[in-house]
Amino acid sequence: MNRRDVITRIGTALAGLAGGVVSARDTLLTAEEEAWVARHPVLLFAPERDFPPFSFVDSQGQHRGLSADVLDLVQAHTGLKFQAVAAGDRASNLDRLKRREVDLLTSLRPTVEREQFIAFTSAYVSSPAVVLRRRGDHRPGDLAKMQGERVAVNRSSATETWLRDTWPDVTVVEVDAAAQGLRDLAFGDVDACAVNLATASYVIERDRIGGLRVAGETGFFSTLALGYRKDWPMLGRVLEKGLAQISEAERAQMIARWIPLSDVAWWQRPEVQRVLGAAAIGTGLLMGGLLLWNRALRRAVAQRTDALQKELAERQRLETRLRTLAEHDPLTGLMNRAALTEALRRSLALATRQKWSVAVVFIDLDKFKAVNDSMGHAAGDELLRQIASRLQGCLRESDLLGRLGGDEFIVVAEALHDGPRNAMELTDKLLMQMKRPFLVGDQSLAMGFSAGISLYPGDGDTPESLIANADAAMYQAKEQGRYRAALYQGATPVPAPASDGEESA
Repeated sequence: MNRRDVITRIGTALAGLAGGVVSARDTLLTAEEEAWVARHPVLLFAPERDFPPFSFVDSQGQHRGLSADVLDLVQAHTGLKFQAVAAGDRASNLDRLKRREVDLLTSLRPTVEREQFIAFTSAYVSSPAVVLRRRGDHRPGDLAKMQGERVAVNRSSATETWLRDTWPDVTVVEVDAAAQGLRDLAFGDVDACAVNLATASYVIERDRIGGLRVAGETGFFSTLALGYRKDWPMLGRVLEKGLAQISEAERAQMIARWIPLSDVAWWQRPEVQRVLGAAAIGTGLLMGGLLLWNRALRRAVAQRTDALQKELAERQRLETRLRTLAEHDPLTGLMNRAALTEALRRSLALATRQKWSVAVVFIDLDKFKAVNDSMGHAAGDELLRQIASRLQGCLRESDLLGRLGGDEFIVVAEALHDGPRNAMELTDKLLMQMKRPFLVGDQSLAMGFSAGISLYPGDGDTPESLIANADAAMYQAKEQGRYRAALYQGATPVPAPASDGEESA
């Protein structure tokens, strides 16, 4: 069945449901966005066949994983309808999107090569890539010291590209899926495996692959986003709004479902129970006089218990790391979208009791893309870290700062008694700080930003509405000439005085 047949059949099946879609859709979509959704009743996406726990196909042929849950929530919030086509590996799915046989892919990390033909949303999950070794192999997992070693890595993955570019002395062994790489490592066919931590944990548990350990962290993160057709920017706007509507409770539920954090005490785990059962049998044999056998068993129990305790400590460390990554942007260390939204929700509750204003400042860097294009993404990342640090240094202890992704930041200022004036003063202070050049490598760069400001309670009473209105005001500031801020006032944001430092990188 070709693409047109699929869309025709699905469109016919959904025709009777059109009225229900409109009533269920969030009011955050503009009339233009609603019209685009109506003109594109079905969007085709290609699931990845085996990338758990983010995207995989189960035994019944259904798309499962954290990314599947994200699509369901975006669909519920926006009125978009997603239809899966036949699953494939990452390389074939990327080719299908490049040829526009599908409209959307999940579980993708933006790379320079992919950005040539794919547009990306903000990231919705991040997990570090780690180096695994066999438990009896006591060598460290430091890639700088692994020259000539055979390291298994998923074919066509962002991790593979990063590994080849960053550590060319490592011998890369391509595998079709993480499960294959982990099995090859367990059987001694490779020296190590570089894999996403969440994927490794899921596959090891699912396939009961034993004898492996996390030997080190690579410093590379699988920061996953939705990838969509670059010629459909309106789709990106709708997807972003859908992602922003995912609540903290929904996010926590997805993480708990697909990246479970065990609260079971070590002595309650089945492995330990089996060992303790063996010890009980040994005690009975002791009473029968088999002293030598009992001593050997006790030594085995002690060794096994020690191994289980070490395994539990390692798992707890990694689980703590995953919790941190779930709430923070891996590049800057700032709060991510989900954590900031929840913190803003608490600020609004406090503001209601204290009768004060809260300002939401949506910051978008001006001409940042030129830095990435001319100096490379590594320089762009360093610049983002410096900008985050400088913005943080301008804020009060009670203010909040988060990174939404890309070159977008959010500032939340609470306890304001003259909301518009206080918010403008804060934004002007931030703009003045951006005048000082940033030193990246041996180059001095000047940066600026456009900002939109919304105020509680006048411009909204939820985090989602305040962020959306601040975003709208930011676009108005850009249209008025960049390097300035605008207050949101209904449909017509009011511009703030332009900074006299209108410089570009």
